[in-house]
Amino acid sequence: MARSFKIGGLDVLALSDGTTSVPATVYFPTTKPEQWQPHKRWLDHQGNINFQLGCFLVRSGGKSVLIDTGLGPVRLYVFKGGALLDDLAAAGVTPEEIDTVFVTHLHVDHCGTCTLDGDGGLRPVFPNATYRWTSRERDHWLTAPQPPGTTFSLSEMQRALRDRFEAADDGAALAEGVNVIATPGHTPGHAGVILSSGGERAFILGDAIACPAQLEETEWSGMGDMDPQLARRSQEAVAREAEADGALLAASHFPDLTFGRVLRGQGRRFWQPL
Repeated sequence: MARSFKIGGLDVLALSDGTTSVPATVYFPTTKPEQWQPHKRWLDHQGNINFQLGCFLVRSGGKSVLIDTGLGPVRLYVFKGGALLDDLAAAGVTPEEIDTVFVTHLHVDHCGTCTLDGDGGLRPVFPNATYRWTSRERDHWLTAPQPPGTTFSLSEMQRALRDRFEAADDGAALAEGVNVIATPGHTPGHAGVILSSGGERAFILGDAIACPAQLEETEWSGMGDMDPQLARRSQEAVAREAEADGALLAASHFPDLTFGRVLRGQGRRFWQPL
């Protein structure tokens, strides 16, 4: 079920396309079980991280911007999606109402509901929307090998949307108070979104941070990071900014579909959910 938030004058719905559980030491392959003892609040009793496949709908100035679309019906290892459209419908939102779809990066669990199979091939799920991601992300996935674990074709999806695509690079405005921020590393063109309204700010980070424990364990990198060192530099830049001005922060796979604040205690950063 969607959760609603206000960022100044912006309305935000946090939506779920599904959930999945992954052993913590599998997703973070350099870690050992004992290293997770201080971070047990983020694990279930079996030592798994329960990941959301989170998406966010932002309403601003009469425009509706959907950030990420989840996995949809695509098969990907143990991940299971497909709930986004039902979550939107439960909130009274139809696909036709979406003006812009912004995808933080082209891993399939973030773009799987951009298109669906239809007569004659792939068709856009949000028929009136402009589809946007960074130009570097577009270029990388037009030629990169298909990621393992799925038969979904990112190049075919991009070709199906080419007439609806508009690049959105660092600083681009998606709507009033909704701007792109470059956070490369997880993928070459990964980007998040900054929401700004009435003196309030919030970050929506995609996979720039996969688990709140990374704010304390700043060197931990997840299995999907293509450039772990660059990803950690992007993480540090955003965490420092959020901590300094008290901005809210959310990420696609954080628990409970909520925002939180980056706080500091006993000399370490941590994320405190609302």
